[in-house]
Amino acid sequence: MRTGDAPSATAGAPDEVAATEDGPMQRLGLRFVLVATMVLGPIPMMLPAVLAVDVIAALDTTTGIFGVALTANTVVAAAFAPLSGRLTDRVGPKLSAVLTIITAGVGMFGMAFAGNVWVLMASAAFAGLGQGWCNPATNKLIAERVPEGRRGTITGLKQSGVMFGTFLSGFTLPTLALWFGWRTAMGVYGVVALVCALGVQLWLRPDAPASSAGADAGSPSPDSGMPAGASNPPPVRSRRTHAARTRHLAPARMRPAERVFIIKLMWFSLLMGSVVGGFGRFQVLYAEQSLGWTNFWAGMASALAGITAAASRIWWARLTEVRVRPASALTIQSGLTVVALVLLLAAGSVHDSLMWVMSLLAGCTMMSFSAVSMLAIITGVPVSLAGRASGFVMLGFMSGLSIGGLAGYVIDWTDGYSTVWLVCAACAAGASALAMTMRRQRPAI
Repeated sequence: MRTGDAPSATAGAPDEVAATEDGPMQRLGLRFVLVATMVLGPIPMMLPAVLAVDVIAALDTTTGIFGVALTANTVVAAAFAPLSGRLTDRVGPKLSAVLTIITAGVGMFGMAFAGNVWVLMASAAFAGLGQGWCNPATNKLIAERVPEGRRGTITGLKQSGVMFGTFLSGFTLPTLALWFGWRTAMGVYGVVALVCALGVQLWLRPDAPASSAGADAGSPSPDSGMPAGASNPPPVRSRRTHAARTRHLAPARMRPAERVFIIKLMWFSLLMGSVVGGFGRFQVLYAEQSLGWTNFWAGMASALAGITAAASRIWWARLTEVRVRPASALTIQSGLTVVALVLLLAAGSVHDSLMWVMSLLAGCTMMSFSAVSMLAIITGVPVSLAGRASGFVMLGFMSGLSIGGLAGYVIDWTDGYSTVWLVCAACAAGASALAMTMRRQRPAI
């Protein structure tokens, strides 16, 4: 297995201890928390996109203004992402995950009862707090609680949560909206989010390593001042745990090579985020308006991309952990994204059946790259810096999603989608070129 040099050694020590202390129910709970957080954090941005025709008609607005209203979600997420990373390092990943889900649920309720586009924008902006917080929270959970050798699979699993949310929204929302109306459909998702937040709080064990590490690191002896009792761990494990925690909290800053890699990864995420932002918001609307599909079949195409990406993220993350360097995987994914966007263009001019082929390829490429980028952070920086490094990269990704949201104005101005898809293809090509430079300059990951 190929891992990083110093960073992975630094990050791995405490996780072996945590892994031995967690029972089967806690490990199951961890997987539930990771997937639920990654489903519910980003899903407020997906719901209006799937129901775009109904929402635009009900709020009496235009495609351009609708796109800007949703862009408020990613603008807030981008602005909040660096702070959310620092908050996660400070308050712990469990509380961060709970707050992520709560903000998403409240935001979905606000959108469900929006009487005008301004309320929709404000609700989307509030939900952006969860959008910006979900990756730092879940990356920190993995860095602290999952041992090396299993991080690739579980990172892919948690990143597949985003795509599982895409599949759920594309598969269930058109039907719920048909039966009960689009407002009730969104409200159902808000209720589910709040119930899941309660489940996370009750199920997952507290962040004991994170909450006690600061005190341990400043203590002259790992056993000093500890009262005897049955609830305390054995002395040998206590000393081992103290030493491990001290080691993983010791690095105060990234090494220069790590910093350069994270900066490049941030710019890569901005370019690919622009692609995902334009594609994700307007794929369903494109299928309805340009291809003449019904909302049901347009939602099915979106769901196909989502379920493909859910499986692909697990596969890409595992492959990256054991065989392929992250930069090489990112180069392949962004390069093939260009091909997917060419197929998207051809669906409107050659044959609309190409939309299904494009959805499959998009799920394997543009909608799967974040599993690789998040794994690169988890294995490439010290555990104590995992939250803020994630926040920095998410700043780039959310900024890209915000830029992609402006595609609605381009669609209105050009009275079509071709220009948007061509610009997205150019961004993907630029991201692929940037990933090649990451491979040359970051050999240790």
